[in-house]
Amino acid sequence: MEDKKENMVFNYADAPKSWYNCFNSECTKANECMHFMTGKNIPEDVTLGNAIYPNAGKNRECRFFKQIRVIKGAYGFNTMLGELKRKEEVLLRGMITDYLGCNTTYYKYNKGEKLLTPEQQEWILNLFREHGYKGEKEFEGYRYIYDFSE
Repeated sequence: MEDKKENMVFNYADAPKSWYNCFNSECTKANECMHFMTGKNIPEDVTLGNAIYPNAGKNRECRFFKQIRVIKGAYGFNTMLGELKRKEEVLLRGMITDYLGCNTTYYKYNKGEKLLTPEQQEWILNLFREHGYKGEKEFEGYRYIYDFSE
């Protein structure tokens, strides 16, 4: 395992560019929220970006609340795909590419520039099962990361 869950360090750069920061320390769920975590960890040189306004938490419920969650992200498909017959490899690779959005995104997940969520991992592993491939399938690498998925 590349990173240990208990040794996690928050890195603001891991947040997507479209991510919304929150600065509402009065919110009852502030210390449990990813948006507040990013808001309180903005580097000194970041001076502009998306924000959630304090009035979003009226009535003590914020619709933007995102529970802090650490996930075991995965990357790399080559080993799994390499075990397939050529015809099946082309088919499954195409289906994975479609699921992830496009070739560019596929390659980012394959090289570890992006990490698959547990839900994405399960979808891919189920795809192999549905096509008759039994046994344990492993991605090429795993890292614990903060979950920024919406």
